[in-house]
Amino acid sequence: MHLLLPITIFKLSKRLQKKAEHLISGLSVDSPMSKWPQIGMNYYFCIRMKKRSIILIILMLIGFAYQLKAQSSNATIYGVVTDEKGQPVEMVNVALKNYPFGTSTNRKGEYLLRIPSGREIVVGFSSLGYQLFEVSFQLQENEMVKQDVVLSAKNEELGEVIITDRAQTSGNIVRINPKAIENLPDVGIGSVEGILKTLPGVTSGNELSNQYSVRGGSFDENLVYVNEIEVYRPYLIRAGEQEGLSFVNSDMVSSIEFSAGGFDAKYGDKMSSVLDIKYHRPTVFRATASAGFLGGKAQVENISENRKFTYNMGARYKTFRYLMASLENKGTYNPSFLDFQGYFTYQLKEDLELSFLGTASSNRYQFIPETRETRTGIFNNQRMLTIYYEGQEIDRYKTFTGAFSLKWEPTRQFYLKMTASAFDTREQETFDIIGYYRIHEVQNEGSSEQDDTSMNIGVGFYHEHGRNYFDAQVAAIDHRGAYKSDHYFLQWGINAKNEIISDAMNEWEYRDSAGYSLPHSEQSVDIYYRLKNKHQFNEQRYTAFVQNSYTFPTGLGELMFTGGIRGHYWTYNQHLTVSPRFSASLNSGIERDVVTRLSFGWYHQPPFYRELKNLEGEVNPNIQTPRSVQAVLGIDYSFVSWDRPFRLSTEAYYKHMTNLIPYQIENVRLRYLSDQISKGYAYGLDFKVNGEFVSGTQSWISMSLMKTAEDIEGDYYFARYNSDGERIFPGITENDLAVESRKIFPGYIPRPTDQRFKFSMYFQDYLPGLPHYQMHLTGHFITGAPFGMPRSERYTQTARIESYKRVDIGFLRSLVSNGKNLTKLAFLDQMEDCSVSLELFNIMDIDNVASYFFVADIYNNYHAIPNRLTGITVNLKVSATF
Repeated sequence: MHLLLPITIFKLSKRLQKKAEHLISGLSVDSPMSKWPQIGMNYYFCIRMKKRSIILIILMLIGFAYQLKAQSSNATIYGVVTDEKGQPVEMVNVALKNYPFGTSTNRKGEYLLRIPSGREIVVGFSSLGYQLFEVSFQLQENEMVKQDVVLSAKNEELGEVIITDRAQTSGNIVRINPKAIENLPDVGIGSVEGILKTLPGVTSGNELSNQYSVRGGSFDENLVYVNEIEVYRPYLIRAGEQEGLSFVNSDMVSSIEFSAGGFDAKYGDKMSSVLDIKYHRPTVFRATASAGFLGGKAQVENISENRKFTYNMGARYKTFRYLMASLENKGTYNPSFLDFQGYFTYQLKEDLELSFLGTASSNRYQFIPETRETRTGIFNNQRMLTIYYEGQEIDRYKTFTGAFSLKWEPTRQFYLKMTASAFDTREQETFDIIGYYRIHEVQNEGSSEQDDTSMNIGVGFYHEHGRNYFDAQVAAIDHRGAYKSDHYFLQWGINAKNEIISDAMNEWEYRDSAGYSLPHSEQSVDIYYRLKNKHQFNEQRYTAFVQNSYTFPTGLGELMFTGGIRGHYWTYNQHLTVSPRFSASLNSGIERDVVTRLSFGWYHQPPFYRELKNLEGEVNPNIQTPRSVQAVLGIDYSFVSWDRPFRLSTEAYYKHMTNLIPYQIENVRLRYLSDQISKGYAYGLDFKVNGEFVSGTQSWISMSLMKTAEDIEGDYYFARYNSDGERIFPGITENDLAVESRKIFPGYIPRPTDQRFKFSMYFQDYLPGLPHYQMHLTGHFITGAPFGMPRSERYTQTARIESYKRVDIGFLRSLVSNGKNLTKLAFLDQMEDCSVSLELFNIMDIDNVASYFFVADIYNNYHAIPNRLTGITVNLKVSATF
């Protein structure tokens, strides 16, 4: 099993890759991009896989092969977990003490776990509200022992998080174990977004960015909450390497909930997804620290002796300097990203709690470029771009968040909560970069190792200048409440928010090709691109929601229904939107192993400031509110295979969207066309299989099929036809006496996030009998998104970026596990956990593409030069818990 699964997945991904490429090529035949011979677009779809990467994968698989023989060194325990009344207890954690592996019970309280044989092993059974139960085993190879367990209840206060978690089961919510992030091989040093990108429906073609698209939506269509405080994404960010740290500190997290669509009315006004994060309230002292080539982090938490005061604090530092060495743009990179976060609680009375969440981050990015060499094209028709640079770029981003909350919980069924929060961001982006470039053909003699340059087909230079400043302050007052009874769960909330924004942008670009400025004019020297504006913005938003969940038995099983309504009023456009939302789930099947979910509702997204501006920087005072009507049907099926639990989840969805604001994507920067409006749709299928592919570990495979398109109102272009009705293109011999001009309406075109197919996996493994040696692997294959020349008409942006293909792997050696020192190093005795890991990023060394840079040759033809992402890199990391 350890060997066959990676091989099977590798073969499957190759087949899926060919199918997806065929699909994309077929979809692009009639695209407007094929009608661009007048610009001479040179776009090539090329997949390169280096031989050394294939050899590396083969060697790794061979290295795991011996595990098949070692598989017999395990024994098996199984049984049923019940409470004191004899009722089965679901979701009980069954874990090996001193080892980071385990399983959980199913709906009937059943469990099965393989444990190392030939040694004494302690297995713990734990669940919220029950006393910990531990039992020791010392079994022989292949021995099977039945161990039934009865858990005793204990008195424990239930907070708001527990009430919400247990009651909200009808919506399309996925709960993610925060421990899955700890060992994830990720350049984001353990970011929540890294684990989200392995889920179905979530796509991201840039490992340097924390942004992601969900089911065809833009980056701005995703809601993120931390302790019910909305998180805002940076405004001036243009490239992934500028982003730095994710807002969420994964070391401080207690729960992660994610919905890719069809979420309840209690969540805010976005159209694609919601990520709901809760920071945990500590019950004992705990401290963690880790450091590696990409940065480090530390976290500490504790509770006072009288158990009234708690604190949970974390600090992180990240640098991309080491990672940037694999990029094609050579130069001096000085990125520095630092943040501090703290969550504090104080129990004023038995039923009254005061809490504070505070964050402060300071990000600085400096880049002094020197040279760049990029090759593009197919094997026998390649181009080489060489650029020599002058100048530099310096960006600074400072962000602060503070939120006070007062919660009154007189009973376990009822609570009221008031929150006052403030968000402040100060961003500046300054750059002056001059590039002298030349394009030449590559003469290939039949081998990739034997090539030389031949004719120079383009020469020129460009100057990019920017002085951009953005300040924003958002203050909010929020009230929430909930009441839970045996059969229903009522929630409500109101929110008032004030937004103050100051925006000053001044950027331009000058281009010269073969001695002529672009665009060329005989009378003057023109700037290729110019954006200059200054705006002040002060507006208010008011929102409210109410929803109720009912649970009752039926002849088919337990049915839960949630209905709610949400309202939003924005003073800028004076629009009031009302969003009713409904969801239902049915727990059925002979063994209650099938859950059927259905969601339907209206989702409005009143624009934030970014959506108000067009490509010229002008603000649209008559902006409309985008709306999406969504229907989601999902089925979860729990089953047992190889004597281990698994779950298959599928979802089908359809979105009908109106009043959309079209946009363009330049790397990770969204440029909106606020003076245009469109209608659109998105539909697709998501699949996910998760379970214990290897006993005691959770892994999953996800796959998505999706299509999204939009029709921009009033867009058209003129085309010429001869007397036979044939289209006449520039550069083709024409009969000027037999030409007519026709107005062409493009109709529906792919949205910028139209990535038709995605395959992702997260796989964990360990050496049988030696579970302190672990392996963690993530893999992605995502078909390319549409693109075109920047600031061109949207209907022309239908070419496709190369498919994104990436595999990251991490090898971990536990030195201390759950207080047990697994080495002979005495200084480790004071630690609770300690490990050292070796991470290999992009082990196949694939040249993925983030975006394209356009340059002109001597014939005034534009060439699309790929801006490639990071290559193969290595990271060494040490982690410790005290």
